[in-house]
This record gives sequence, C-alpha cells and structure tokens, in this order.
Amino acid sequence: MTDGQVPNTLGVRCLADRICVARDQSALAEYVADADTREVPLTIVGGGSNIVLRSRLPGTVVLLRLKGVAFERLDENSWRVVAAAGENWQGLVDGALARGIGGLENLTLIPGSVGAAPVQNIGAYGRELAEFVESVTAFDRRRSCFATLAGADCGFGYRDSEFKRDATNRYVITAVVLRLGGTGLVADYPDVARELAVRGGNMDRGAVADAVAAVRRRKLPDPGRVGNVGSFFKNPVVSEARLDDIRARVDIDDYPAPDGSGSRKIPAARLIDRAGWKGVRDGQVQVWPRQPLVLVNLGGATGGEVLDLAHRIRDDVHRRYGVALELEPAVKGID
Repeated sequence: MTDGQVPNTLGVRCLADRICVARDQSALAEYVADADTREVPLTIVGGGSNIVLRSRLPGTVVLLRLKGVAFERLDENSWRVVAAAGENWQGLVDGALARGIGGLENLTLIPGSVGAAPVQNIGAYGRELAEFVESVTAFDRRRSCFATLAGADCGFGYRDSEFKRDATNRYVITAVVLRLGGTGLVADYPDVARELAVRGGNMDRGAVADAVAAVRRRKLPDPGRVGNVGSFFKNPVVSEARLDDIRARVDIDDYPAPDGSGSRKIPAARLIDRAGWKGVRDGQVQVWPRQPLVLVNLGGATGGEVLDLAHRIRDDVHRRYGVALELEPAVKGID
C-alpha cells in the first residue's frame, strides 16, 4: 500500500489518498471489502489508458496486476483463451497472432489492460471485442464473492457495456474468456484496405494486423511519448434525416449503426476537423494534428484543462451540426 501518483497514459498529475496493488484475487477481494466496509470511494485502475484524472482521487485506488494467460485448442478452427485482467492487451493480441489464432488482428495496438477491454467493449476497424467474449469473471461487490457472467449478459453496445453503465461499479473484472478462431477477415475499412493495397494485397491475419498497426501509428500518438487516452469522443449515431442535414454542409462518410436500428454512424473526427479544431493548442493541451479525435498533454497539463478543451469542442460541434458528441474515456477524481 502506498500514497501517491496514480499512473495514467494522459500523463496528468493525480494523487490518491491510498493506493493498493492487487496481484491475486485474494488481495483484490481484501482491498475491495476494506473500502466497502469503511464506505470510502473505490477506483480500479488497470493500464490507466482510458481515464481522465482530475487532481485527486479520494478513498482507495486499486491497481489491478493479476497475471496469466492460457490458450486451449477446442478444435481445428477454434480456441478458448483465458486472460487475467492485469495482462497487457497488446501482449494478448501478439500471443494469439503468434499461434495463428484469428479474430483480434483488427484490435492490435489498442493500449490498456485485458480487464479494461470489456468495460469499454474496445473496437477498431470493423471489429468489436463483444464478438469474442465467452464470459467474464469478476468480483461482485454486492454479494462479496467472485462471479462469472456470460458474454450475452454483459450488455455490450458500441463502446459500452453493463460494466460501464453501472454507476455503483458493482463488478471488478478479474479475467476474460475469449472464443477465437473460425472467423473471416475484416479488411474492408477504407484506411486498412488502402494500406493492404499499398503492401501488395496480401490478406492473411498477420497482414491485416500489420496494416492496422501502420494506420494507427500514422494517425495516433504513442502514449509512451505523448500523453493521451486515444480517441476522446465516440463516433456519433444519427438519424437519416440528421445525416442529410449534416451532408448539406459537410462531405462525410457514414456506416450502419451497430444496433441495427437503421441509423447511421458518422466519424466524429470529420466534424471536429471541419469545425476548425484540428491542431488547436490551448496551453499544454492540443488537438492532435493528425487525428482530431485525440487530445494530447504536451507536458504539465491537468486533467481539468484537458476536459475544458474537450467540452469546448463538444459544444462547438453541437452548435454547428446539431450532433452531441460523447466522451469516450471515463472521468475520475475531484479538483
């Protein structure tokens, strides 16, 4: 147990009243039970890659460091993969690709931990984690025991899940079970398709992963070098009528909404760009010049300053286009 700075890829300073490191399930259960018994706030942090932290986190912060990955071959085409929540997501993707196991190639280079992946229902370039989740193991704070939730019970949606919507933070994810293999390649996302064509059109899983990685590296800053949390806004879903209205002012792509409602998903980056925010800098916070979905900490910015710029962008886009942008990362702490 320590006092001090909470790790986060945005690189902002945030002090916690108390930090505990959980390296196994028993330690996690102990720390969670202690916080609940004392009725103090509890914050679980994995890789710290999808949170915007204000200056202080009251109560207890638990750093989730549970480790372990197991690959089980089920038949010629399918595998069951069990990964502890504290494992690095990219390490899991690399392990699957090294074994020739398909499914996760489009989700390469997404920063963060395995445990955070189902909370956000991470997705990229035509794939979502929800396609592969067989079950999730979690500590149930309401019942003070470990529980297993089937993938169908996790309430997955676009960048969303039951874990994210639950304001009481009932479940602390400790492991994720994935069913991989037997799925076709998804390589028709425009940026990825263009990158594959440049590379000669090879269409195996390794080639798709390499193409996705190349696209991400071109557009997105490395959080190890420039503080960021990846995409700051979700791509909005709009009605056909709203899309027609937007298209009267902006040339913009659209895609079917994930919920099958007939609505259309449009790129938030395009709206932010056309509103004139790409590359804008305010103090030590900047809209990334190569991808306006990303806000970066150039050094010394606070979480509040990053959020102030994000809210100005959100309000301006809404005023111009009638579209309400939602923040993608969670916001934690107080000033």
